[in-house]
Amino acid sequence: MADVTDTLYAGEAMIGYGAQFLVGQDDGSPESFTAIPDVMSIQPGALTTGTTRKTHLRSPDRHHEYLATLRDSDEITINVNYRPNHGAHKRAGGDGFSATHNLPQLWIDVREFNCRLVFPEPGEPVSPETSGTVLDIAGVITEYTPGELQLEELIPCTIKVRPLRDYSSGLP
Repeated sequence: MADVTDTLYAGEAMIGYGAQFLVGQDDGSPESFTAIPDVMSIQPGALTTGTTRKTHLRSPDRHHEYLATLRDSDEITINVNYRPNHGAHKRAGGDGFSATHNLPQLWIDVREFNCRLVFPEPGEPVSPETSGTVLDIAGVITEYTPGELQLEELIPCTIKVRPLRDYSSGLP
């Protein structure tokens, strides 16, 4: 259904259950990807287009005029339950993460790495066989923050990844 103007229709919204954020292990071709465990939320960064004013003293209708400039991709924020004994959070690696491609070591080394954001397929049961929409991203970790230790709460961790190049070609 392309045009929904004046049409009654069932909604086809989806939830994020089943989404994954995977870290490339730089282990050859094809590169293997390992999912970050205990992901609670993934906030893709805003996809923006810059503008600059081109207004002059004779601009029509006494209104600013703009010129589109460059597009950008903001940081992706991943909120997880901190698991210091899991290879994703141990500098020695393990659990599918190498000693050079775990979260703290990628941040320490300011290492560029490949990663994948996987959206679940709407309406499909979540399983390892379902692929959904996969966005391949080259990025760098700009923030790695194990969170507050509290009496009766899980310990959160925030990871921010800055895309280094355009990844919009992977959008459906």
